[in-house]
Amino acid sequence: MNLLPPRQTNGGRMVLYAFDVDQTLWLSGGPIKLADLMGLRNSGHLLGLCGNFAAVTLRMPEWHYLFSFIGPMAMTKEAFLLQVRQYVPADDYVMVGNIQGVSGESDDHGAASRAGWRFISETAFSLGAR
Repeated sequence: MNLLPPRQTNGGRMVLYAFDVDQTLWLSGGPIKLADLMGLRNSGHLLGLCGNFAAVTLRMPEWHYLFSFIGPMAMTKEAFLLQVRQYVPADDYVMVGNIQGVSGESDDHGAASRAGWRFISETAFSLGAR
């Protein structure tokens, strides 16, 4: 995989994106493609995983060139998102994932809302929402 170093665009605004994995990313049955993620990263945004990170780290040996953090490990998604927001400065915080019972099994929309993050569904993101 050939990833370029991040470049600041969009007036220098950095958005921190946390992606769910299952039914969200291409390698786990979701609509979001690798090229979409690389485009964000190469535009100077920060990307991380907030879901089944093992599905990525075990299938993508160079995952660490694309994603800056993985989680939530032994805590809820909400608690993880709260901690990331507290300790990682950014201009905007966006959780991309599922709406429980609509597009997946996890309540990513609820976790994002409770943690004060903006939410984009995996379908809307794959259609260009940012």
